[in-house]
Amino acid sequence: MADRIPLLSTQLGFALMAERTGQRISIHKLFRLPPSVLSAVDLNQVLHSIMFRNPTLSYRMGFSRGEAYQERYSARHDFAEMQAEDEEAVMRLSMTVVDEFEACLDGAAMEARLVRTHDADYLLLVFDHALVDGQSMDIMIQQLAAPGSPDDGQWERFEAAVLDRAESESAAAGGSGMAFWADRMNNFHGELPKGAAKAPSEVIVRLPSVARPSAIRGAQFPYVLFSLHRALRDVTGAEATIVAYPWGRRNEPFSDVTGCFLNTVISLDLTGPRSPLEAIDDFLDDWFLEIDHADVPFVSLAGLGSVHSDSVAAGMLVYEVATEGSVSVAGIEAVEVSPRFGHNQPMSAFTAAATVLEHEIGLELTVDEGTGYGLQDLGTCWRHRLSEVLSCFSARRA
Repeated sequence: MADRIPLLSTQLGFALMAERTGQRISIHKLFRLPPSVLSAVDLNQVLHSIMFRNPTLSYRMGFSRGEAYQERYSARHDFAEMQAEDEEAVMRLSMTVVDEFEACLDGAAMEARLVRTHDADYLLLVFDHALVDGQSMDIMIQQLAAPGSPDDGQWERFEAAVLDRAESESAAAGGSGMAFWADRMNNFHGELPKGAAKAPSEVIVRLPSVARPSAIRGAQFPYVLFSLHRALRDVTGAEATIVAYPWGRRNEPFSDVTGCFLNTVISLDLTGPRSPLEAIDDFLDDWFLEIDHADVPFVSLAGLGSVHSDSVAAGMLVYEVATEGSVSVAGIEAVEVSPRFGHNQPMSAFTAAATVLEHEIGLELTVDEGTGYGLQDLGTCWRHRLSEVLSCFSARRA
């Protein structure tokens, strides 16, 4: 088993960003539990087992003689028990923990804080995003239920999964998919994001939800995506826009191995100044073609950036279907809490989040200061456009 294995394309992007800015990128979760029930000792045992059940948490990014790699090191995690006055104080404390985590390039890959208040306890989990993507984090959240023993051969499976993904990315970067994207970019009057230095971000704003029409069957993702494109046009005046988002699934038989990233895909809206009702069918046709070529690594696509000067900065769309029920933390029932703080993805001017609930779609937005358009303006336009697109769809199906 090798101590060094390749970086996947998304990880390379995170590693280069950290080199430029001196900050790493994190993803985090916050959970609420009953007060004074969860034992700090029991929780620490669970966290310890998560470290050893997921080899990705024992790797670090590295560069040497022009080679980028991830290298194995001694596994550790950072855990502390703290006190806070109330949930608002927990939010402020959590934001400080995340900021300090991101400022420490050689810190632990996972940190946890058990924050106790009079009314409830809170568990904050923070992961290095260069090692843990959203799907990996979901697997680890399930492992919070109780300590578990490492599987036999898990290190070999992790290495094999990374090598398999790296080979797939290499093949996609040199295949017909690149020709498709090169041709598509020739028709786009803008420029792909290059991963600008991390800028200050406004607090996450939660927009009023949008009702899900009963006439819609299947995923609402393309309509959420199209409405975001249209909102960008509203606030920028552009005739073509671009949005990036994570897409895909891991290669079998490695779907349960954490640390193998979903690729970041781009979506281009080239439908011109037509109304949503006139443009939606062409947009959907183009989107399906893009999905057919979604395996091309994002870092390869970034090299195809247009030479046009009227660049429209891309946004990042995060889309998820809400799951019912609570999470078990060392045998104690916990409920996820949406944090009222956050950082925008570094490759984009804004991060939009859509959560599909039973009868509605929840919307959130984080926009970097200095984008040239307001957070509320983009949010208001996005919600309006999504309602419009869904209404058009319902009317056509009636």
